[in-house]
Amino acid sequence: MALLSGGFAQLRLPEPLLKSYVLDWFVTLASMLVWMYLSTATPHYQAFSVDDKSISYPYVRPSQQTVTVPALFFIAIVVPAAIIAGISLGFKKSSYDFHVGLLGLLMGISLTLMFTDVLKNVVGRPRPNLLARCLPAPPKEPLRDPPQGLSTIDICTQESIAVLDEGFRSFPSGHTSLSFAGMTYLMFYLAGKLHLFDGQGHSYKPFIVFMPFLVAAIVGATRVADYWHHPTDVLFGAMIGIVTATFSYHMYYPVAISPNSDIPFDLRKRLSPVLAVHSHTHYAPHHQQQNNNQNEQNHISLSITDHNQRPRASSANADIGGDGGSSSNSSSSNNNSNINSTTILLPTS
Repeated sequence: MALLSGGFAQLRLPEPLLKSYVLDWFVTLASMLVWMYLSTATPHYQAFSVDDKSISYPYVRPSQQTVTVPALFFIAIVVPAAIIAGISLGFKKSSYDFHVGLLGLLMGISLTLMFTDVLKNVVGRPRPNLLARCLPAPPKEPLRDPPQGLSTIDICTQESIAVLDEGFRSFPSGHTSLSFAGMTYLMFYLAGKLHLFDGQGHSYKPFIVFMPFLVAAIVGATRVADYWHHPTDVLFGAMIGIVTATFSYHMYYPVAISPNSDIPFDLRKRLSPVLAVHSHTHYAPHHQQQNNNQNEQNHISLSITDHNQRPRASSANADIGGDGGSSSNSSSSNNNSNINSTTILLPTS
């Protein structure tokens, strides 16, 4: 029971460390709130042509999509968060790794949602199924654009404003940007934890690392197959997700080619006196531990050298005697002092 209590105690982060991340969580929450507002805002209505075949596809209702909204959030948020929790808390036993890993994920997700919806409302690009949403009024003559230009929403008979508004939120693809944000972040996280670029050439590592990227690509492809997005919407949405995930991940973790790619940056942790010893013990890189072992061996070697030199000095004093012996003792003492000083200068941990 005591061991269990000690384990949970190690998983708790000190209050000063948590306070240092208040601004990070504030930015994440603020971005999420902005997205929630934008998702209900009225988009710009682009003019369109009733003869445009690219917006004449059937309307697949949200509940009938290949990847529904609940499934999207499960793929982009729940799955990466669960894997991060399993690795950081289950294998690494590090609440600090879990905290920054989850924070980076949610920051990337919130920024992606905000940027995507800003562009959706500003651009107002018609979806491939716009005419099926619009339900133009049955004309007495074949449906045509006005002689002076393109058609507008004035020809639509759609009673649901929400359905019509969604018809002008094609660019960029929100499903694609969100899935690439979550999956790209997970890809970076796995690459760091597996030491993908360690030079050993294990083929299973890139297979595991790039599986999330494949999942995101499949989600993007379904948006074209379901007639909800144009291919360019998907490509630009993927770019948004990749960029935000790359930014948010490397805010808290080194690049994958780093020898310490599995260890989050611990600057704020090292600034906390409470965690100084804990951080050094649990986050010391492998090469640093090897250097520490070498320093310990050097310390032992110098100590043995110091011990072996002392009898020689005593023998010399016995032969010279008198004042010379006193001078030799002083010299020997200085030499020993220098040796001991050298020993102190070498780090042992």
